[in-house]
Amino acid sequence: MKKSSKFAIVLGITAILAVLICVVAQYPTGKKETPPSGYTPIRDDELAVRCKPSFECPLAFGPILAVYYRAAKDESGVLHIAYHPVWAREWNDTKAWGPFLSRCLYTGGLSLQRAMYGKGDIESVGLAIDPAREAVIQIDYETAADYKPTSFGVTHLAVAKKGTFALPLRFEVVSWNHLFSLQEESPAAVEKPGTEPPLSYFTPELWTQYAMWKNPETLLRKDRAHFVWERGAAP
Repeated sequence: MKKSSKFAIVLGITAILAVLICVVAQYPTGKKETPPSGYTPIRDDELAVRCKPSFECPLAFGPILAVYYRAAKDESGVLHIAYHPVWAREWNDTKAWGPFLSRCLYTGGLSLQRAMYGKGDIESVGLAIDPAREAVIQIDYETAADYKPTSFGVTHLAVAKKGTFALPLRFEVVSWNHLFSLQEESPAAVEKPGTEPPLSYFTPELWTQYAMWKNPETLLRKDRAHFVWERGAAP
């Protein structure tokens, strides 16, 4: 068999495998859903501003470009507000093999992070609020478990705190992929005016741009950090 014929066969097989991989990667891992019942989407800019936490982010993890929110009321009358800080990208500059491979495969190079989730990086903090007292009674967020900047990735740990929490709340970004730690010290002593962009509503257009809810997810395309009760937009 001529070399040109062998090359054509190899090229054909490679093309077929590439198509199969693309098809398999887009295979749905669930069924298309509608926003959950029991929640009424609301928009209350003044309330969202009053309850908004501060987010302190080290310069090494990049600046916060925007903070969006969505809100809903459940059947018992409890209000829920999700806050979404936005960064241009995730990037670990630590000098070690793990971060190097992460930059080559995940956050740069092949850019698997963008392929799986979408542009930039967007995270979430959720608050449950008793409307009678306008008091925060639950806080939901993700932190980094056993964080090691020299590792390839970061293990996400979901945190749900219940009680009554005084405002304003303060979060510190503790990892290069922008996970949080709730700070207990008085925020008045560490307030940094002007370090964050103004809060704005997470419109349906922005929600689509950031590909928050893939509906359904596939083997390659995954939902971004959000809560099921914010899947409906207020009028």
